[in-house]
Amino acid sequence: MWKVMAADDEIYIQEALKNLISWEKMGCVLHSISSNGKELLEKMETEHPDIVITDIRMPLVDGIQVCKYISENSPETQVIILSAYSEFEYARAALRYNACEYVLKLSVLEELPQAVEKAILNLKRYYEEIEEGEKSEEGRNEIENLYEKMQRYISRNYCRKITLDEIAEELHANRSYLSRLYKSKKGVNLFDDILRLRIEKAKEYMETSDKKVYEISQAVGFEDTGYFSRVFKKYTGMSPKEYKNEKKETSDK
Repeated sequence: MWKVMAADDEIYIQEALKNLISWEKMGCVLHSISSNGKELLEKMETEHPDIVITDIRMPLVDGIQVCKYISENSPETQVIILSAYSEFEYARAALRYNACEYVLKLSVLEELPQAVEKAILNLKRYYEEIEEGEKSEEGRNEIENLYEKMQRYISRNYCRKITLDEIAEELHANRSYLSRLYKSKKGVNLFDDILRLRIEKAKEYMETSDKKVYEISQAVGFEDTGYFSRVFKKYTGMSPKEYKNEKKETSDK
């Protein structure tokens, strides 16, 4: 099932997305609906959707900023823009960040399913490109070589901020292709895997050192300790402090 996440600050659109769109028939699951772009981006820190549906005008973080974030961090993710008639020029700006389609709110029930189908076709085409490359021995070797280089680069640099553009420049490859290749090979989004690695390294620090939580956070590449704590709990089911205390109690026995 394709994972869909949405953001819109208008209640009637939220209700339409929840109750009036046949997601399952399209092979999708509506994972969440946020009321603004900031909330959506916070969710995307630990959940990486295949398709994002976003209003163009929202408080705190608007649809343009959402598109920019996705373009920089997960270019294979398909973005569908929701727009009012008067906002067409604004919506067109979002298309520069590779949004796959825009849908007028007045006809969301008719146009959105078509836009989702287009997004799904794009996703299938992207991953078929990887599969096609693996049909020849030369293609398989090239893909495996790129994948191994990405893994080595991540293992050396996970403790600082890494961008997809940086990895693409280092490996002399297309950023979008690298993102799709990694997900195809590993089964998870590139930045999901970086987060997982950072949390594993953080757990090692907690088990083998007396570093404070903020020191561990910085050591594994998190600039914001609060964000580190949220991600840590997402992956382990407990806060960093709870994890440290549990490990200390275990070692004291």
